[in-house]
Amino acid sequence: MAAEGRLSADDWITAGLEVLVEGGVTAVRILPISKRLGVTRGSFYWHFTGREALLGGLLDAWEDKNTTAVVQAATAPGTLIDRYIALSQLWLGCLDFDPRLEVAVREWSRHDPAVLEKLRAADERRLAALAEMIEPEGHDPAMTRYRARTIYRMQMGWHEGVDTSTAAKAATPAAYFEIFLGRAPTASEREAIEAGICAAS
Repeated sequence: MAAEGRLSADDWITAGLEVLVEGGVTAVRILPISKRLGVTRGSFYWHFTGREALLGGLLDAWEDKNTTAVVQAATAPGTLIDRYIALSQLWLGCLDFDPRLEVAVREWSRHDPAVLEKLRAADERRLAALAEMIEPEGHDPAMTRYRARTIYRMQMGWHEGVDTSTAAKAATPAAYFEIFLGRAPTASEREAIEAGICAAS
């Protein structure tokens, strides 16, 4: 049995996230998680006032991980190609983005208006970062937004189970670039894209 005093709030959050991914939000209960951690329920109340506080912590952890990862990739220093490669690596699971957690939170949001509101706010943050990435290409603001939404919705679709294989997502990265950005990559850009994404896959 683990020593209860050695567990931190982060330990409970980590275990809670695992349960959320495995069984959905209804499976996130204090007693099963305490058994998973090898401690009594009392350990939980050193860190949280109740289950709702734990659920809030899970949402915060999801946003810190997944939303931050998208925003950082889309706004990373360097060129458009650098950011496109960073995003591609993120979608492929090579950067700090958890697609299984993303699906679990989206499923949770279908039954909880407060979670849905937080999810929509996160979506807007991510879309704004993608639009910022695309803006220097010179599209009008509306088209920039449409392209950002196309990128985002397609990638969320991958995670929802359309086809999550690495091979499918990485098959034609230069072609996706043209679809997303509205122009074919130059020869040097194509080479950089292929090299960057192949290195990650």
